[in-house]
Amino acid sequence: MNILTMMETFAGVVETGSFTAAAERLGLSKSFVSKQVSQLETELGTRLLYRTTRKLSLSDEGTRFYNHCKLIMAAADNARAEIIESQSNPRGKIRIAAPQSLVITDVGQVLLRFQQEYPDIDLDVIVSGKFVDLVEKGIDLALRVGQLEDSTLVSRRLVDCSFQVVASPQYIDRRGKPNLPADLTQHNCLVYSESRVNRSWPFRMPNGESVMVKAQGNLTCNDGHLIVNAALEGLGIAFGPSFLFKKHVNAGTLNLLLTDYQLPTAISALYPLNRNLPRRVRVLIDFLAEHLSI
Repeated sequence: MNILTMMETFAGVVETGSFTAAAERLGLSKSFVSKQVSQLETELGTRLLYRTTRKLSLSDEGTRFYNHCKLIMAAADNARAEIIESQSNPRGKIRIAAPQSLVITDVGQVLLRFQQEYPDIDLDVIVSGKFVDLVEKGIDLALRVGQLEDSTLVSRRLVDCSFQVVASPQYIDRRGKPNLPADLTQHNCLVYSESRVNRSWPFRMPNGESVMVKAQGNLTCNDGHLIVNAALEGLGIAFGPSFLFKKHVNAGTLNLLLTDYQLPTAISALYPLNRNLPRRVRVLIDFLAEHLSI
């Protein structure tokens, strides 16, 4: 007799608490259910259930075996659901956590394009730079910039970028350019407090060594728009991921500084360790990887 069939029958007996109830659930006769469990015990060479006239109870081996049965049955259900889902348009809700610096740039536009192409998927975007427990908060996917530390999450690198220092031409005319990262201590730095590196700006020296410079200035804000606008107005030097300044650098309204000391980084997608990631989430991750260009 098929081992998977016997495992399903055994799990049914455990979950319903009786041979009779399991038989009703599975559409089998009580005697057949009892025969399957007995045959399973014979094949395994151990007792799985203790039977009395009033109740059934699991042996230690039965408890361990039932836990395996649950995992296998769940995997089978997920495999069936995945194949069924793959034959239809992905649908359902995806909760995404992303920092504002991503949402206000090209990444936000890619999310809107995804919404247009997959109207049956509901996007719930939580804008926050804080690292939250994805499982506890019910978040399917988080987008992050920079070094990733949580080993309990699966990470997929979406696109490379770098941390950049920028200032407007008028600021440079008035205050000059920093030639070394340490020179920033003599400049007015615009601090984006939502960033994980808000007051400790990282750089890579030509010899490969990483250094941190403490940023000080008269403007600190958790709104990326304001930091970029302040830099455009010539109020100080800004620091952040390259996508935050891309269009302004291309337009010549912001100039790149300290280009020999830029620290490479990346935008990554993080999700809970789960072998059965919903197809709609996989579709979104693939879409981001394909369409992001920083």
